[in-house]
Amino acid sequence: MNTDHLRAFVLAVDEGTFDAAADLLRISGSAFSQRIKALEKEVGQVLLTRTIPVKPTASGEELLRIARQTILLEDEARRSLGFRGSSPNYRPTITLSVAVNADSLASWFIRVLQEAATWDHVEIHAHAEDQEHTHELLRNGTVTAAVTESPVPVSGCRSEPLGIIRYWPVASSELLDRHRGETGEVDWAQVPQIDFSIRDNTQRTALQRLGVSTPAVTHLLPSVQAYNSAVGFGLGWGMIPESMLPAGVLEGQHRDLVIIEEIGPEDVPLHWQHWTTTTPALDRLTEAVKRAAAHLG
Repeated sequence: MNTDHLRAFVLAVDEGTFDAAADLLRISGSAFSQRIKALEKEVGQVLLTRTIPVKPTASGEELLRIARQTILLEDEARRSLGFRGSSPNYRPTITLSVAVNADSLASWFIRVLQEAATWDHVEIHAHAEDQEHTHELLRNGTVTAAVTESPVPVSGCRSEPLGIIRYWPVASSELLDRHRGETGEVDWAQVPQIDFSIRDNTQRTALQRLGVSTPAVTHLLPSVQAYNSAVGFGLGWGMIPESMLPAGVLEGQHRDLVIIEEIGPEDVPLHWQHWTTTTPALDRLTEAVKRAAAHLG
């Protein structure tokens, strides 16, 4: 397959429109469309929906990972051979797309980004997703590697353990007091809960230990900073990583926030999954992730 056609295909998926992808390649929209049509003619399948945003069809998803691997291998080969293109200062840029859960991205994974800041001609494209679902982005070819909860490697990938994130159930004392009955017991079905997203099962799973399947109120806050702050404000209870807990909470010395002893902590194992076919850039990323993950619990 023509790698120019594969590159156009991948950029269309990443950018969402043919025009935006064509601008990155510095070619006309019609020339870009011809590359996509030529690729679809070669494989005998429609690979992209002509919608906004552009999405891969089922056949396109099958090709997407292969296309990314091919492009990454070509770019690495060009770098190793000192390919300069038409400019003496040109170096192919290596793109590493990674799926990372939001809590990791806001904490220990920052050390990976600090290392990546010293790498020339390498760009990191991070996709934030719940750790229960990051492997899906690896499976459909959206990313090269992923921090995932699942230890079972996606087909064509390797899986390596990183460590655990310990989550603690936390709530405002004032919030809990407002939902106590005459006996002093908290009515957990009435205590508002905070989820990071509709795919976030952490709180729901923990609440089931108390025999409650669905709370009366569930807030959605897809921001780590906003989520943790909202728990502190008493908007609802939530599960917060140990490394992000305010000082004094674990020791029972915080002026308002308390650990919910009835639920207790939950340890979430993390794994690093990446393509079996590696490149120097992907290997370097893997080593950086391992070093950063050494700071996990």
